[in-house]
Amino acid sequence: MLRYVLKRILWLIPVIICVSFIVFALMDLAPGTIIDAMISEATTAEDIAALRAKYDLDKPLIYRYGKYMFRLAQGDLGLSDVSQTSVWDKYITRLPNTLLLSLAALVIGSAISIPMGINAARHAGKITDTATTTFTLIGMSMPSFWLALLLILLFSYYLGWVPAGGNKGFSAFILPAVCSGLLLMANSTRQTRSSMLEVLNSDYLRTARAKGVPEKVVIRKHALGNAWIPILTTIGSSLGVSLAGSAVIESVFAWPGVGRATVDAVLARDVTETCGMIIMSTIIYVLLQLIVDLMYAFVDPRIRAQYTNRKKKRRSAV
Repeated sequence: MLRYVLKRILWLIPVIICVSFIVFALMDLAPGTIIDAMISEATTAEDIAALRAKYDLDKPLIYRYGKYMFRLAQGDLGLSDVSQTSVWDKYITRLPNTLLLSLAALVIGSAISIPMGINAARHAGKITDTATTTFTLIGMSMPSFWLALLLILLFSYYLGWVPAGGNKGFSAFILPAVCSGLLLMANSTRQTRSSMLEVLNSDYLRTARAKGVPEKVVIRKHALGNAWIPILTTIGSSLGVSLAGSAVIESVFAWPGVGRATVDAVLARDVTETCGMIIMSTIIYVLLQLIVDLMYAFVDPRIRAQYTNRKKKRRSAV
């Protein structure tokens, strides 16, 4: 297993190279530059040329990319082109807010989706199943910004129960957490239902019922135990996107997380900060997917047995 983990971590190197180059290329192709906000009617051509030289805009893309990657190889994410502050410090400052929002979404989404998906699978083809499928289909089809605006209109504008945005107090945290949780819940519910339907009519479940095992134990231990892998994959992917920084939700609710910082950097054409934020988000996403893959061994004895057999073969070969 250690060899597998090291191999996955080493794969981060080409992933980071590809992601960073794509970010540089897209930022270069996008209209506007960092110096646009610095130019006024009183700015002379010499001043513009000096600004372009300061930010290396007079040099080709490959030069700027190589210069950035040289610093990155030394563990330096650079300084923001706008504020001249450390990109790493800003990321670390924003990361706890994104972590808090993501964990809340995980708790809310999982607590609702797994029981709802199991219940829908047990009553397949009935009203409960139809209602659950319709509800999740609406949730998957609704854009995140639209759901966020609906929540703001209902609970903040009309009812006035919670603030519309910001991060002052627990009440400001409720709406973005619920919005993120509902989006995670929609995908997880459908996947739970689909996975449970595949195993509910299996022979080993009929055998367990014939032996007198209570239905709750059959569902919780035998059925859900064999349906965990696709459920974990869906939840892990949704959580990875949220941990990387849900830019839309954080922007709508003015939540000071990584996603909103990335959006602000893109709008300001701050290439250094944008690239640094996206690289760190990519690392978080890849590491989370690695954790999800390792969790397979804990929920599925067959995968755990594969790692055990490999260790035995190596010991016998020695």
